[in-house]
Amino acid sequence: AGPIRSAAPGRAEASCRAMPPLLRLLLASLAAAAAAQAQEQPFVSAWPENPVVEFGGSLILNCSTTCQTVTFRSLETSLEKEDVGEGPTWKAFRLDNITDWDPVPSCYFKCAGFKDVRPHRVNITVYRAPTRVELDPVPEMEVGKAYNLTCRVSNVAPIRNLSVTFLKGGQKLHTRTFEKHVAREANDVVVKQTLTAEQHDHGEEVSCSAALDLRPEGPLFEVASHNQSLKAIVFPSAPWLSHLSSMEVNINETVTCEVTGVFPAEEAQFELTFGEERLTFDMNVEENRATARALVLPSVAGDHTLKCTVSLGPVTRTAEGKVNVYSLPGLVLTISPQGTPVDNHVDVVCEDSHPQDTQPHTFSAQIQNSKGVLESSDTLPLRVALMAGEEDNGEEFTCQVELVVDGRPVRRKTAATLTVFYGPKRNDSSCPSTLTWKAGSEETFTCLPSGNPPAEFECRKDGVPYALGVPQQVTIDHQGNYICNASNNYGSVTALVTVHVEVYEPPTLVICSVVLAVVIVTTIVGVAYYMYYRSRKIRKYCLQKKKAQGSSSEKKCLNGNVQTASV
Repeated sequence: AGPIRSAAPGRAEASCRAMPPLLRLLLASLAAAAAAQAQEQPFVSAWPENPVVEFGGSLILNCSTTCQTVTFRSLETSLEKEDVGEGPTWKAFRLDNITDWDPVPSCYFKCAGFKDVRPHRVNITVYRAPTRVELDPVPEMEVGKAYNLTCRVSNVAPIRNLSVTFLKGGQKLHTRTFEKHVAREANDVVVKQTLTAEQHDHGEEVSCSAALDLRPEGPLFEVASHNQSLKAIVFPSAPWLSHLSSMEVNINETVTCEVTGVFPAEEAQFELTFGEERLTFDMNVEENRATARALVLPSVAGDHTLKCTVSLGPVTRTAEGKVNVYSLPGLVLTISPQGTPVDNHVDVVCEDSHPQDTQPHTFSAQIQNSKGVLESSDTLPLRVALMAGEEDNGEEFTCQVELVVDGRPVRRKTAATLTVFYGPKRNDSSCPSTLTWKAGSEETFTCLPSGNPPAEFECRKDGVPYALGVPQQVTIDHQGNYICNASNNYGSVTALVTVHVEVYEPPTLVICSVVLAVVIVTTIVGVAYYMYYRSRKIRKYCLQKKKAQGSSSEKKCLNGNVQTASV
């Protein structure tokens, strides 16, 4: 046997040397491939290859191998597992309650004839879908300034598969992804996006959405926040405050606060204060202008601050003004007695009705009438004594105080009228002693003597009362003397009024001469007309006869009635 075994190789070697070189190379390659096939390690795999499962869920995992003589099979994992089926080269396991964010189970096989078979690690993606996406309240934005929009996605995994998108008016502003995120457990995600406000953004809807994309092995989850409206604010300058620099105590004054170029103007919020008092105001809006008007009633003298604060969205602006509140005396002017007989004494007194509220020694006061200033002082009360005369009846007395405030004078005054009683007196302007009327004209007899109170008045002519103030046609009977009596409680007076009546008498001689001249002229004109008319009639007759009798008749007519001598 030994020789045979030793002789065979020699023959084989001799046979190989006898083959062509190319054939020897091909056979060598085939022999090497067969040897490699006989020694290849079995291959282990799993299905699904990249499983995706929700946190706390379950999964069936099928482990398989290329080994045909399996002696042992198992799944190495810390998760709860259950065998659900097997075959010659595979085995399936059910994994329940997967709460490990990074489970890496391994499919493990032993194969006859092979010492070590490499196990297969399975990468399981454990996810938690986003269920709550919120956009933080969007602030009111001042145009031209940058603000952050903040989107919050709660308890989501794996974050590397997440994307967050901001939208404005249905258009994408920006999308944020997290491919480089390493941690696999669920967590909250906060994303910020900067937005610079423009006026045309006002009223636009903004939102954010989250997408967890597990495709192709798993599902796609998309969740969006609620929409919010953008409010874009334009508030370029401080309010303009219009008011008096000085005001009087207990006198209402109007103050105005206005903002212009604002948007939206109707949303402007005003607050007006005077000192510590908040003022009630009326607001008016016109396009991009808002105005607040209020009444101020100062109650205490001194320096006060008037403040207007306007808020529009996140912007608040303030304007302030100083007001000097002054106090003038409350004047009361008394004439005592108010009505007095002539030649009696009268006192004119000007007083302060509320001296406790008046700033002392800050004003000047004076009493005056039509004749000028009667008395002046820097204190009250102020008094003037006088003797009442007839000319003082109806005289107005005034009391005036003046205070210099902020370099300008402010004044207050009050007035009272004196009444003087006296008996009637005749004067030529109201009751002349002589009147001249023309007959035929219309005249009214008046005689009004002065006196206060007005006198009762009566006139008589020849003892008969005459109707005063009634227009009458003047006749010669109106001529004569009238006795007029006037009286009141303070005296009486009698006046004699003489009325002359002028009667118009036309000149008789002149009238007769004119009439005679008219008669003579009329006669002359009548005679001349008669002669002219007769001459025309005779001539007409002769012409007609000539035509009838011939030339002899014409001659006869031309010589009148004289006969022509025959020869």
